[in-house]
Amino acid sequence: MDFLPIWSNGGRIYAGFGRRFWAGLIDFVIIMLVWYVSIRLSGHDKALAIAVTILYSILFSLGYVFFNARFGGTPGKLAVAIKITKPDGTHIGWFEAWKRSSVDLLYTIVFLYFIVAVMIQVDAKQYSAFGFPERNHLLQAYHASWFSVVNVLEQVWYWGEFIVLLSNKRRRAVHDFIAGTVVIHKKFAEQAAPPDRR
Repeated sequence: MDFLPIWSNGGRIYAGFGRRFWAGLIDFVIIMLVWYVSIRLSGHDKALAIAVTILYSILFSLGYVFFNARFGGTPGKLAVAIKITKPDGTHIGWFEAWKRSSVDLLYTIVFLYFIVAVMIQVDAKQYSAFGFPERNHLLQAYHASWFSVVNVLEQVWYWGEFIVLLSNKRRRAVHDFIAGTVVIHKKFAEQAAPPDRR
C-alpha cells in the first residue's frame, strides 16, 4: 500500500486530532440541531415520534456514507478543509465509505431497535401529556438492562478510536484501518503529493 509522505513543502499532510475534533464538533452540532427540530416537529404524538426517529437514523447514517463517498468527508470535515482519501491521496469510493462507517452503522441499528422498542412500550396518552424533559425521563424507566452493555461497548469503541488516532504517525483512527483510508489536509489531496513507498 502506497502512502503519502508525512510532510510536504514544510506542511504536515495528515490531519491531526485538532482538525478532526473541530470537524466532529461541527457534525455533532448539525446532528443535534436536526434531531431537536425533528423531535419538536413530531410534537406529542408517539407514532409520529417513532417514525421521525427511524427516518432520522436512516437519513443520517446514509448521509455520512454519501458525503464520504461523494465529497471525501462529512460537512464538518469539508468545513475545516480536511478530506478522507485512500493512502495514496486518491478519492475514496462507496466501498471505503461503507467500510469506514460499518461500526457506527451497526451501533445505529442496535440503538434504533432499542429506542423504538422502548417507545412502543410507553403509553401513548402518557407520552402525549409530558413535555420533552419529562418524556425522556419516562423513556428511561423502560430501558432494558442490556442497553448499559451497549453503552459501555460504544464508549470502548470511541475511546479506542481516540487512542489509536493519537498513537500513529499518520493519525489514522480504527475506522481508517478498517476502510484503508487516511484523513489529510484538502490542499494535499489536490496537489497529489508523491507516495511514500516505505
